[in-house]
Amino acid sequence: MSEEIKPQFMDDDIAVAEVVDSGNKISHRTRKIITWSALIVVFVKVIEMFIGPFIQSVSLFLSISLFIVGDLVLIGLATGFYLFYKEEKNSYLLYSSILVLIGGIINIPSYIIIGLKEAQIILTSETDTLVINILSIISLVSLLAAFVLMKQTLDGFRKEKRNILKGQVSLPLGYLLKLVYVVMYMIIPLKDIQYIDSEGNLAILEEFRTFNNVAYYIGLAAVVMVLWGFWYLRRAYSILDKLPEGFFEKQEARQAAITQQRAQRSQKSQRTAQSKLGLGRQRPIPPSQRKEDEIDYKTTIIPPEEFKGKKMFCVKCGLELEHDAIFCSNCGETNPYINR
Repeated sequence: MSEEIKPQFMDDDIAVAEVVDSGNKISHRTRKIITWSALIVVFVKVIEMFIGPFIQSVSLFLSISLFIVGDLVLIGLATGFYLFYKEEKNSYLLYSSILVLIGGIINIPSYIIIGLKEAQIILTSETDTLVINILSIISLVSLLAAFVLMKQTLDGFRKEKRNILKGQVSLPLGYLLKLVYVVMYMIIPLKDIQYIDSEGNLAILEEFRTFNNVAYYIGLAAVVMVLWGFWYLRRAYSILDKLPEGFFEKQEARQAAITQQRAQRSQKSQRTAQSKLGLGRQRPIPPSQRKEDEIDYKTTIIPPEEFKGKKMFCVKCGLELEHDAIFCSNCGETNPYINR
């Protein structure tokens, strides 16, 4: 079956082209849903990191809306994984889609409860707080499991030479850190370690400052890892099934050439070092010990009296010879100026 090569785009200085055939390829629609969902999640996370505190200070409802948007995008990502499962029949894709869907949906009731409490439609209770924490843990565990499976899926695509990117641990590690962050504040609630200081500012009790700092940096690391993980996921699906024919063979040949060049440079450097230290120099071999094919016979022997008072040099390496030297002390070449 004939194949048609269509150039697509450049990603990380890697030229990619789509090989169009009726084989096991991701559809254009599925690719767009997955990559755009991951990209929107990245944008939402960036806003949460840099603009989120300002939004929350202006209106808690805007902050809650931002979180809900992030979860709705996760539902879109789960849809993309499910569509890809129908094309691929890969059980990991099915499990990932279900788990991402659970992780995205289950947090929305938590945000609704927080909004109703802020609007004083419902009263604050310990039960509400416990429900919100349990829903958060279920969501984070679901997302952690989903992206562990997605890492294995991408590893499989890499082995099948459908993709040059292997699955990363960024997303699993990010959601694991978020899970640790939530559990820490479940054990020691933030409201129990906060107080209003003399200047009217919110402060942390002295004995819990280290705990609060550790939790803060764990939460920050979680956001960074999740941000990078979704960006990497977008890249992985952007180039899936778009590698040109013979891509891996060319990469392997290029790596072999680089390795050979390094070996040659290493050998050259070693010979240069030996030459400077005088280690690789050939030791003089007396004529009596030299083999027949190693002796360079001269047809004419010039009497030494003709060179009286003149300098003599080795005819092979150019070293200046002593006036009575039978052979060169550097390379062992016979001195042709002396009769044997």
